[in-house]
Amino acid sequence: MAYSGYGQDPDFMKQQAATDAAKKQGVIKLIKYGAIVVGILIALAIQPFTYENIDAGNTGIKLNLYGTDRGVDNVTIVTGRVWYNTWTTRVVEFPTFMQNVDYDAFIVNTKDAAEFHVDPKLSYHVNAVFAPRIYKSYRKTLKEIEQQSIRNSVYEAYRIAANSFSSDSVMSHRQVFDAKVESILRKSLEKDGFVFESLTSKLDPPTSLREMINAKNASIQARLKADNEALQAESEGKVLKARADAEATATLVKAKAEAEANRLRQVTLTPLLLQQQWIQKWDGTLSTTSLGGSTPVMVNLK
Repeated sequence: MAYSGYGQDPDFMKQQAATDAAKKQGVIKLIKYGAIVVGILIALAIQPFTYENIDAGNTGIKLNLYGTDRGVDNVTIVTGRVWYNTWTTRVVEFPTFMQNVDYDAFIVNTKDAAEFHVDPKLSYHVNAVFAPRIYKSYRKTLKEIEQQSIRNSVYEAYRIAANSFSSDSVMSHRQVFDAKVESILRKSLEKDGFVFESLTSKLDPPTSLREMINAKNASIQARLKADNEALQAESEGKVLKARADAEATATLVKAKAEAEANRLRQVTLTPLLLQQQWIQKWDGTLSTTSLGGSTPVMVNLK
């Protein structure tokens, strides 16, 4: 408490002034420390340093946002935790594992102007070595690139291949057509830093061509059925003929054998041989017969 007027104690006034000065210094220090703490908190809140976890199967691309080297660095960041300054740099992740894309159907024309509907499914992955170049070329995410640049490459591959085939040859040489599409697409993707894995597609011909194909297939099936039936009938006929030939041959052989046996009998059966055979079979009993009465009659047998 300050005193004014006459009669004030000089010592008390000095003590009071020292106390007030000390309080003032304390307030100043408190304000200073408070400002430092607030400054630290603000600095922590707005500091630009952070980190990015590059997971396995991904490639990180570090970008310089300022300076003469701004753009894509020639450094590919591998998997792991990467610290960087968000004010001056940026990290973009590109997945390098296999990607599967199911595109919407589109139409391509063969060289005879037939329209084919194509519904492709593509499998591919990013070549990690070319990831910085891919980002520098497109400055887009991989999903955006899939639906724009890569889709255009797929369409162009089908268009170029279809223009070199007639509608009939596309259907009759489907494997050759698919191989040509894959060859064109593989070269296009590799040029841009992508690795082709596989391509499957549902290829639908025009309705008129489909009807022709169905009719042709039905005709082929009918002809094959007729040919099979003819072959079966011919085979059955051959079996019957072979069986008849075998039976006739057997009968002829049997007849020839019997005729030969009869001939041999006629040649060998001489009167002397017959008499000898009769003697061998005779048991010594004379043959008798009754001619009436009780007089026996001897009959000479030859």
